[in-house]
Amino acid sequence: MNFTYTSYPNQVLFGKGKTEELPSILKPYKKVMAMGEERWSSHIEKVSKALGDNKLYYFPEIIQHVPQHLVEKAMVKLKEEKPDVLLAFGGGSSVGLAKALALETKLPIIAVPTTYSGSEQTYIWGISSEEGKTTGKSMDVMPKVVIYDANLTATLPLSLAVTSGMNAMAHLMEAIYAPNGNPVTRHHALLGVEKIKRGLEEVAREQRLTEKANIDIQFGAYLAGKCLCEVSMSLHHKMAHVLGGSFKLEHSYVHTVIQPFVLNYQWPYLSDEIKSDFVQVLGHQPANKLQELSAKAGGPTDLKSIGFKQEDIDKAVETVLAKPYENVAPLEKAKLVDMLNHAYEGSLDG
Repeated sequence: MNFTYTSYPNQVLFGKGKTEELPSILKPYKKVMAMGEERWSSHIEKVSKALGDNKLYYFPEIIQHVPQHLVEKAMVKLKEEKPDVLLAFGGGSSVGLAKALALETKLPIIAVPTTYSGSEQTYIWGISSEEGKTTGKSMDVMPKVVIYDANLTATLPLSLAVTSGMNAMAHLMEAIYAPNGNPVTRHHALLGVEKIKRGLEEVAREQRLTEKANIDIQFGAYLAGKCLCEVSMSLHHKMAHVLGGSFKLEHSYVHTVIQPFVLNYQWPYLSDEIKSDFVQVLGHQPANKLQELSAKAGGPTDLKSIGFKQEDIDKAVETVLAKPYENVAPLEKAKLVDMLNHAYEGSLDG
């Protein structure tokens, strides 16, 4: 009980139908720039009508990993429309674009996440280019208000619900053993793991995203985003961004596949207390339980099946090692190559 804990300022509205409150939240602003995938256009149009007088401009182009050329295109529109608030409506890529714009303009962000990404709870930004993905931290990109509406995540395709939930699980996993962790965040992380595990087990049983499973996973994902903001992420997060950003793999698929292998890598260096926490929330052999959780719910379990090439393993490890960062286990090239070879095959044995 000797720790430092930082809580970050934002308002959270959680519950079915909470999106109905958007017009009143946005009313004090003169002009809104909304961004979100085209499948959310009817929801954004509804907000626009409620605000009236052309108070909302909608930018529908969203690309995963927030490429620099898209940021530049959106910035041109922003300078034309002159909004005083940004509305991010959609998954992590929509929130990511809003953050990239806020980084330069310092405009406030109102976020309405429609997946379980967690990005909406952090002051972390990321922009990709041909050279890879650049990330950083700035309070200028921390969303001011976040609305979690279970009605929006209820329509997630089952495969996306599973991988998006496992993406959130990965953030919780790293928060449990974070080198700069504290008992407050760890408690939230363990609760989040418990909620997501329960939700994904229900998905596996029912083979659909039930209302209960959706709310459990959504709440776990909110806690995951909160944890992601409060403590540092380590090997898993770095590896996921390298594999996703540098090798153009689907972000949530990468998170889903590699976390059991990363947990195995870290395991010998975790304290008995933290090992006990993992066993308590996930069960005996937690890494195997994570992989089973994904497999039974229909998620991927190996890098080969999501498009990663085995010959890129050395390059991926070199990229990860290029910028040193704190991690529980020592970062050794041979061991990391071995870890990715196992992840390529989906084999936790050996």
